[in-house]
Amino acid sequence: MAARQPRFNQQVLIDTTPAPDDIPKVAEIGASSAPLLSASFFIGSRCRAYNDDYMVCKTEANGRGELDCMKEGRKVTRCAASV
Repeated sequence: MAARQPRFNQQVLIDTTPAPDDIPKVAEIGASSAPLLSASFFIGSRCRAYNDDYMVCKTEANGRGELDCMKEGRKVTRCAASV
């Protein structure tokens, strides 16, 4: 009996497709959940306006928020990295 090939793997999948030019470039924060959780109060208070814009965009996007609101999401990430 032949060995069965696995359907899924446990490797990290990274999408190497570059973002469109109209979306601002931003470096990832690169922190684990513990430092982000401890800084969440400060990030939330400083980046509230950007986060609210992102959430409104996602609500109005009817399920396509991850794609249509990428520009707003990058602004949230950039603000969080500045804290």
